[in-house]
Amino acid sequence: MSSLILKAEARKKTGGLSARKAVFKENRIPGIVYGGKDKPIPIFVKKNEFLKILNVDSVFNKLIELEVENKKELVVFKDIQMHPSKNIYTHFDLQRVVSGIKISVVVPVVLANQDKCFGVKIEGGIINHVSKEITVLADPNNIPEAIEVDMEHIKSKEKFRLGDLAETSNYEFPSSLKIQDPVLVSVLSAKGGGVDIDDEDLDAEAGDESTDADSKDKASSDENNSEAAKEE
Repeated sequence: MSSLILKAEARKKTGGLSARKAVFKENRIPGIVYGGKDKPIPIFVKKNEFLKILNVDSVFNKLIELEVENKKELVVFKDIQMHPSKNIYTHFDLQRVVSGIKISVVVPVVLANQDKCFGVKIEGGIINHVSKEITVLADPNNIPEAIEVDMEHIKSKEKFRLGDLAETSNYEFPSSLKIQDPVLVSVLSAKGGGVDIDDEDLDAEAGDESTDADSKDKASSDENNSEAAKEE
């Protein structure tokens, strides 16, 4: 899988004042690189370089080749923070990619054959895309661009759940997510001029699932998930 390139510089000073000066006066975005066996490294990225990366679709499931002082390493975005009242990026987290260790990434859920959906075309229902993105554990070189749901044969009042997806060797879902078996998409039935909605159709997106996972998931991702202190 090809990677994007992001050039950064090591951050000598840390703390709230240094970070605010960088964001508001120097057009630089502070961040942190963590994971693997190396220590966390505070960095700066020029604002224009940062915005170029963010313009890429589904940046959270893309490999990033990070260059810091002539050293290159593969990372993925884990978090991007914005000012609470201004349209300004204030901080970001990058996680190192370790060879042979699966990483946790968020990928979009896309719906195929919507125009052929039985529940809509024949029964007059309405597609309800409940989960627009979902977390997967994947090899860094085989991160899926998206999870596809074929809508063609889904009928009115039917729900397509995580467990209905065909299994693949390229990635897996966290155990906590498998237990929840969330609804990815459903077809709502038209009823008396309105739409028949039950409580489960109003569930939050699957990307907000609990972070609790069993030991198998932790073993596959712990090496990549060391914690780093975040700045204000």
